[in-house]
Amino acid sequence: MTSRFERLTLANRIILISLLTILPTLLLPQAAMASTDLSAIALAKAENKTRQVLEIKNFQTITIPNIQQISDFIDNNDNDETVAEPEPIVDPAPAPVVIAPKKTIAVTKSSYSFPPKILGDDRVYMHEPEIRAYVCPKMGLAQCEIFIAVLKGENGTHECTRDNRGVNRNGSLDVGLAQINWNPKYHPPYSVEQLRDCKFNLDIALLKYKARGFQPWYAYTKGTYKKFLKPVAVAPVAKTIE
Repeated sequence: MTSRFERLTLANRIILISLLTILPTLLLPQAAMASTDLSAIALAKAENKTRQVLEIKNFQTITIPNIQQISDFIDNNDNDETVAEPEPIVDPAPAPVVIAPKKTIAVTKSSYSFPPKILGDDRVYMHEPEIRAYVCPKMGLAQCEIFIAVLKGENGTHECTRDNRGVNRNGSLDVGLAQINWNPKYHPPYSVEQLRDCKFNLDIALLKYKARGFQPWYAYTKGTYKKFLKPVAVAPVAKTIE
């Protein structure tokens, strides 16, 4: 009993002691009544008042649990009344600040450099009769005349190895007999060296003509080619004699 009493919490011990204290009063009501009557008589004599008799009417029957029931109740609820110590509140560690590395954008300059300019005796030419013989059968006489005039407006010397290095603002190069524009940033399928070949240059010019007519050439869009057009011969008109 002692070990069980020691296991009780402070609240349960107070409840048990209180119940054990009132048990004699509840079990022996006559003794309690006698004690009450004597106190009342003494008080009445002192104050010269009429003796009062205390009566207990309709006393409620109280069912008193035995010690074993009390002990079992305390044992069964002892775990429920035990207050667990609160767990210490630990502030979460601040999340580490991850600083993304700065992206370094590598600026790569074009490593392409134009081949050396052809000078002096290394220059190559294609004269007009040869040009006509190569081009006119492929595009018709009328269009061939315009084409020859455009070539003269673009490259009056008919030099196949010529280029206008340093003239174009966008860094491109006009190369060869028909001055085909070549820009390294567009990665054309042919090289500057290939465009210096006379017939290869004319073949590229014919492809451009089939795709866009004479629009790719500055001499045509500005009209400067017209001064190189041959005048059309007009057949004389026969006069009739009346």
